[in-house]
Amino acid sequence: MCDFRDAKVMAQTLREALSARQVTLTHSESLELVAKILGLADWNGLSAATKAAEAKPEEPPAPMKPVDNNHALDGVARAPGPLDGVARVLGLGRWKGRVDHSASLQATIHRAVGLATARKQSLTTLEHLLLALTDDEDAAEVMRACEVNLAELRQRLVSYLDNELKALATGDVVTTPTAGFERVLQRAAIHVQSAGRDEVTAPNVLVAIFSERESHAAYFLKQEKMNRYDAVNFIAHGVRKHGRAA
Repeated sequence: MCDFRDAKVMAQTLREALSARQVTLTHSESLELVAKILGLADWNGLSAATKAAEAKPEEPPAPMKPVDNNHALDGVARAPGPLDGVARVLGLGRWKGRVDHSASLQATIHRAVGLATARKQSLTTLEHLLLALTDDEDAAEVMRACEVNLAELRQRLVSYLDNELKALATGDVVTTPTAGFERVLQRAAIHVQSAGRDEVTAPNVLVAIFSERESHAAYFLKQEKMNRYDAVNFIAHGVRKHGRAA
């Protein structure tokens, strides 16, 4: 599901998208609307949930457990969720894949699946995706701008895939994307749609990973002192971490 701490970003995106359609919302109205989309009664409830989440100490996520391939994408990934609510508010209907992946992103996704297949792992996870993104020129540029040590990040990811995800190695050559993997692609697509663009890029997907707070992928990025704000600031304005221009 969407992270509560994305609420203000979602509200701003909502206001900008609706403004382009000649619909005006105040900041307070957009926050209240996002709260309802996320399943809470009002902004006060959302704010309380946000503070509660922020109060929790950051710890490594629990190791992934094996999941039945036939049900890997059931539940959240296929059922209507908060992102579908945002899409409806923006007049886009439920997400139906209406934007294209850039050529480099398509190659990155195939590379992620290849990383899982090479290990004979039944699921392609966000960690496979992030490792593939480190070899994507555009995504790697964003990470370098945020002062990520790519060699160190790759080492952590490879160690995690080879050791923590041993249980996913079933010997099968067929691998299935996890629900988190699908949510990240969906979230990136919704953001691109709301901005009036028609192509999802690797940097869009990289930013979307931060909303999967319980994933090791997001945890490893935070270990590198990278955050969503710095990534978006570089993508949108060319400003590197600590305010240095590109």
